[in-house]
Order: sequence, then C-alpha cells, then structure tokens
Amino acid sequence: MTTRVVITGVDSSGRSCVTKEQPVTLVNAGSEGLGYALLYSSASSPTIAGAAGRAADHYDLGVAPGAVSWTVVEYAPAVTFSMHHTDSVDLDTVLAGSIELTLDDGVHQLQTGDCVVVTGIDHAWRAGSDGCRLGVMSIGVMSPR
Repeated sequence: MTTRVVITGVDSSGRSCVTKEQPVTLVNAGSEGLGYALLYSSASSPTIAGAAGRAADHYDLGVAPGAVSWTVVEYAPAVTFSMHHTDSVDLDTVLAGSIELTLDDGVHQLQTGDCVVVTGIDHAWRAGSDGCRLGVMSIGVMSPR
C-alpha cells in the first residue's frame, strides 16, 4: 500500500484543484525502527486558497480563526456530501475505507492511509462501497469573503 499526501488549492482561474500529490516517504528519525514524514507545514497561520473561485455553499464547522478542532467523521457506504467550502484548513486522513474527493478539476480517489490538505476550497465527498472513516484536524482561518 502506498500512502499519499494530496494538497489542494486553486488554479489561475480560481477553480479548486490538486496543487501537489506525492507518496509519503518515511525517513529515518535517528533511532532504529523509527521513521517520520512531514506531510504539511505552515510558517504562519494558514490561509484559505482563492476565495474568488468559491462558488459552492458555505458550511460552518464552528471553528473560530486560530482555533483547532480534531474530529472523526464516519461515512456510510456511498454517502455523499455536496459541494461546499469552509473557513478552515483541514488536515484529513483516511483511517478506514475509501472516499472520492471531488474538486473543480475532477474526482480524486483516496484510500486508507491517504492524507489530504483541504485549503477552504470548493469540494465534495462520496464514500466508497465500504464507507469511510476520516480523521479531520480543522484549523479555523479568517474568512476572505
């Protein structure tokens, strides 16, 4: 199984898209049997990518700017969550099952172990045939609206 990290953003037209996708490669942490991989970092408070392109409904996660929320979301098989955006940067990990992340640039299949950074852009979800469990860390940001 290859674990991937997918970073979202917007293209030059303001449409939601994948800006980076790569396999997660663990490096030796200096101790036998211990490895790590940096999946995402930000030198300052994260921001939402391209508010001008956000056309979908706004979904309020209730996470104030600067606040952090860590949740587990369970999707039953084939359940969908329509196109929406949030005022947060979400760090999602597929804990079990699979899910389709739909952006303006198309559908991106995520499997168990895959990670995605959703940067406040328009997106939708559709769980796979076995459902999906996501671990979601949300960082509240200022709305660019």
